[in-house]
Amino acid sequence: MNSKHYELATQAYKAGDYPAALKGFYQSVKEDYASYLPGDSGLVFHRLGNCLLKMRNLKEAVGAYQKALEDGAYNDRSGVYVNLGTTLNGLNRYTDAIPFFQQALADPGYGTPYRAQMGLGAAYTKLGKLIEAGTAFRDAALDESNPDPVKALTNLGATFSALSRPQDAIEAYLAILDFRVTGKTLNKTYERLGQAYAAAGRYREAVESFDDAVRDGTYELSAAAQADLDRALSLVGGQTTAPEVGNDDSMRGFDYSDMDYIDDQEPAYDDIAGVTGQYGAGNVPVAENTGFFTATETDLIRHSKQHLRKERKLRHTGLKVFLALIVILIVLLGAAVFAYWKGFGWPSQQTVVSDFFTTAADGGDYYQYWVSSEENKEEIDRIMDSVGTAEAVVVDGVVSNMNQSKALVSVTLPEGGTVHYKVDLTRDFISWKIVGVDIVFASDPPDMTIE
Repeated sequence: MNSKHYELATQAYKAGDYPAALKGFYQSVKEDYASYLPGDSGLVFHRLGNCLLKMRNLKEAVGAYQKALEDGAYNDRSGVYVNLGTTLNGLNRYTDAIPFFQQALADPGYGTPYRAQMGLGAAYTKLGKLIEAGTAFRDAALDESNPDPVKALTNLGATFSALSRPQDAIEAYLAILDFRVTGKTLNKTYERLGQAYAAAGRYREAVESFDDAVRDGTYELSAAAQADLDRALSLVGGQTTAPEVGNDDSMRGFDYSDMDYIDDQEPAYDDIAGVTGQYGAGNVPVAENTGFFTATETDLIRHSKQHLRKERKLRHTGLKVFLALIVILIVLLGAAVFAYWKGFGWPSQQTVVSDFFTTAADGGDYYQYWVSSEENKEEIDRIMDSVGTAEAVVVDGVVSNMNQSKALVSVTLPEGGTVHYKVDLTRDFISWKIVGVDIVFASDPPDMTIE
């Protein structure tokens, strides 16, 4: 691409100066767009979207990635798909994000599918589709291009815990330890391993794992983990009890920092050095050395039958609640129809009449209370000339049927004295509008009958 603005922006981008890079890419679009070759606009908008994503300006990033996809000649569409899905995840639009991750995975030429799998797993997790999430995290861990499978394994372990499958969660966390992780990652892994052991009823191993988590004195167990430790300590002396599984803290192990998986045509992580033994050169387990990692999606579904039965039970409960709500809505609808037939409205006749006289006294727009006011403004003004300015308004009585109402109103004038009016109203959807106002004299009682 022959664009000085693009070259300077790319230098700033590689240096991590995203505001400067963003400005440069915008300048390139503004001044060089006419000279772009096929594929150039896709590249610029891809990088522009990355800058916005790095700066957490998610809504504008969506627009930039969509512009990149408009360039049919751009050859890194799968990278754009993943970043667009990542951005939509960040906007909590998980259902919208999933198809973009899937489009990237459908591209046989996409070189880092673990990025799409991690984003897909995060979206499925947020939507409560844990089986699909577990499959995605497992595939991300197995991807030989993944320089950091630990995050995928962490999320896979948390998925198994949420599915009440502590034995499988144990295997995932043990696999993390094989990567020789250190520091806080090591502490957290031992803590989660201890919780999985406790959920599986393997209390002695749980105690040992919790001890390993805090051994260096830099880490403190969470409240849920401390509770699991206390329970395990009370049981290692020989007492047995049914293991508690699926506690409310089972989702705590998920790592949602999927913003790190920005596909900017450069590695998102440095390779993990010094990993040997049963792990391949891509820092992932060799499949034939552990059956755990060769589990198919069918296996995941088969092992989740108990969880699915619980879901079905919850759905049946939800159906009962739904039917009860339908009955309630039918009763409320019947009550509303009866009230409408009896002349009730919202706002009521009393409110409409009081607001009308008050608005007229304040010099406001009293036309809004009349039916067909636009066509009858002169007639309405003529009627209003005979209406006194109200100091206080009292609605003395209302008679009505479904479509018509008549109200007797007493209006106290500022200078003293009271004037009585008969106000005729007509139905306006669920409310009422005025169709006439007449002064009432004591010697001439108003006709309040409604046919």
